[in-house]
Amino acid sequence: MHRTSMDFLLNPVACDANEVAEPHFQTASQQLLARPLHASSPPLLLGPHPQSWKLETAVQELISVEFRHTCLTQPTAASQPQRHQCKILGCTTASVSKGLCVRHGGGTRCAEPGCTKRTKRFQRCYMHGGFLMCSEHGCASKAKRFGRCWAHGGGITCTEAGCDKLSVKGGLCWTHGGGCRCDVQQCGRRAYKRFGFRCQQHATNTAAVRSVT
Repeated sequence: MHRTSMDFLLNPVACDANEVAEPHFQTASQQLLARPLHASSPPLLLGPHPQSWKLETAVQELISVEFRHTCLTQPTAASQPQRHQCKILGCTTASVSKGLCVRHGGGTRCAEPGCTKRTKRFQRCYMHGGFLMCSEHGCASKAKRFGRCWAHGGGITCTEAGCDKLSVKGGLCWTHGGGCRCDVQQCGRRAYKRFGFRCQQHATNTAAVRSVT
């Protein structure tokens, strides 16, 4: 009976003591069938790297740890604070108080009788004393930023290359497109909030224009 036959594997014959044992080679499938099954035993790999199961196990463990870390540490929508929008229909600005943004009545108003502008400092708007004076000695201008007026460094330079003018809204000076422009179509003049975000020429409230000028 040949040693590699199935009958020999299932019903082995006792070898004679004087018989020289032949080198016995098992195929991969025979090794898999003859191997005892234990829950803690590593899987039998048929490839040329018998230790690769350890690498695969380590990779799977890292994936599991990363998954648990992502699920436990990632903030959910319920844990993040909700920013309420202005309740005026069509307005997407964040509300400040009473469910309204500053433009639609939210926030505090100037303490000057008859003034409806929002406060800047000291419970007053910018026009009624809600400002600081420039900290430069002898300067009578109002401070813009850093406690200084624009002439004494209280502003930011235009981001346009080679321009040393002071920037307005958007990081650019008026020449390079900074600030608000008139809402009237094809009008590129400087707009003012007190004129309804229009230039002085296209301001709808002519009485307001005369009072300012």
